[in-house]
Amino acid sequence: MAEDRLMDPVGRDAVLAATIAQHPGAFIAAVSSTGLFVPLPDELAASGLRPIEGPASMLGLVVADDQRAVIETWSRALHEGVGNCLVRLLAAPEQQVRVHFIDVTHRLGVYAALLTGMEDHSAELTLTHDDVRPRLVTVRKDQTAVIAEAGPEAQALLGWSPAELVGVRSLELVHPDDHERAIASWMDMLSTPPGAARRVRLRHLHRDGHAVWFEITNHNHLADPDHPGVVAEMLDISDEMAAQEAVRAAEQLMRRLTETLPLGILQIDAERRITYLNDRAARGLRARTGDVLGDQLDGILPADRPVADDAIAEVLGSGGDVDVEYGSREPGRGVRRIRASLRALTGDDGTVTGAIICLADVTEDVRLREELRHRATFDPLTGCHNRAATMAALQEAVAESEAGIAVVFLDLNGFKQINDRYGHAAGDQLLTQVSSRLRLAVPPPGVVGRIGGDEFLVILHDVPGPAEAARIGAGLLPVLGEDDGGAPRASVGVAWSAPGTDTPDELIARADAAMYEAKAIHRAGHPAHR
Repeated sequence: MAEDRLMDPVGRDAVLAATIAQHPGAFIAAVSSTGLFVPLPDELAASGLRPIEGPASMLGLVVADDQRAVIETWSRALHEGVGNCLVRLLAAPEQQVRVHFIDVTHRLGVYAALLTGMEDHSAELTLTHDDVRPRLVTVRKDQTAVIAEAGPEAQALLGWSPAELVGVRSLELVHPDDHERAIASWMDMLSTPPGAARRVRLRHLHRDGHAVWFEITNHNHLADPDHPGVVAEMLDISDEMAAQEAVRAAEQLMRRLTETLPLGILQIDAERRITYLNDRAARGLRARTGDVLGDQLDGILPADRPVADDAIAEVLGSGGDVDVEYGSREPGRGVRRIRASLRALTGDDGTVTGAIICLADVTEDVRLREELRHRATFDPLTGCHNRAATMAALQEAVAESEAGIAVVFLDLNGFKQINDRYGHAAGDQLLTQVSSRLRLAVPPPGVVGRIGGDEFLVILHDVPGPAEAARIGAGLLPVLGEDDGGAPRASVGVAWSAPGTDTPDELIARADAAMYEAKAIHRAGHPAHR
């Protein structure tokens, strides 16, 4: 069918002559059947048109968006004898010109390629081009792998002209490290039936010494009576192999980095199957690649297990970032605190394909955090809440109270005299003793705070009225004991407030005033209240 559409030679010659006559300022080139430029035959060189120099083919002259149009036009010329299309040149991308392909193989052995519509351009115009390097060269070898014929593309791909390759054993071109694989593939091909093929990937050495990767398909035609030999189609895959090598290098770098980090790192797919984990994660989870992340979480404390399960479900379901902390029991190390940072992995369409999980042992951080919190909350001598923590607790109690709040202000009697007579060590011992008794006498959620040298404040929740508050305050005096003279150890003032009535400062001021009133009227054994 293709031959039926082919324009006759006379018609093709007429098209070429007419095109040259109509466009005396055109550019011209000769094209082989492979689509690559070849030297101009004398007749075309004498046409007076400007020769195209530099690029390997017409594709190197046009903008990327127009390369497909050139390919389709070339295909049409192969089947019909002529073809043309509008394109934009790299040298003048703002203006369209026309490319022509005309089959004159019957007379000159080549196709004529012309660029017309260049009349508005200077005669000194240089055609900017990108080199489009060929990727495939066909080589014919005999039964001993000696090259008998090579395509013209060999020059661009390997730096050797086809004539220089004739008589060379193909193994001489192969990288030494690939010799063993090349020989094995060749012997395998020789054992195949006539017409069969074998494929192998080998590095070949360019004339300048650098390696070029080829995927070689050797077709066994040794039994062909007319043209016996092996036809090798050599496809340049250097870009593909370089990309694969870059991926391998990136993966190796990632793995090396993850092994040096003080973190357990693992990757899971959308079904929770582990696709990668470093040594630290493998030891911590007692897992390996291919396991489904689930049973490995058994070491998590039962109370924290739902938190971990929910975090995995969330990151795989919503694709959001999740950070959780949980306790994990590890053999020989006891309970450890682990912080897990989960980050979703997604495909090009946004679908969640898995997750990266980083596991950090934060046990010491948590211990330090708790220690700092304890220091910021509790008085180091007595173990009671310090002044700031006591005021914060009272503020919270007043804001959240639904019944009544009572505060008890306690001041030790004769504390200065004890310090002066027996020394500060004795005073500290007394403070410790008093605070210990107070904390035992005031159950949660009550708070015992030391707000001064020998001053204590007790916060009581859900006290129904002032009478109950006074009773509780009086009940604290026997707990604290008596001094050496039989007098109560402390003076006490009590203040009560209904919900939403007094501020914390007002409550403390009333309790403080009541305590001083008790001291002033010598009623240390009977607390005052307001």
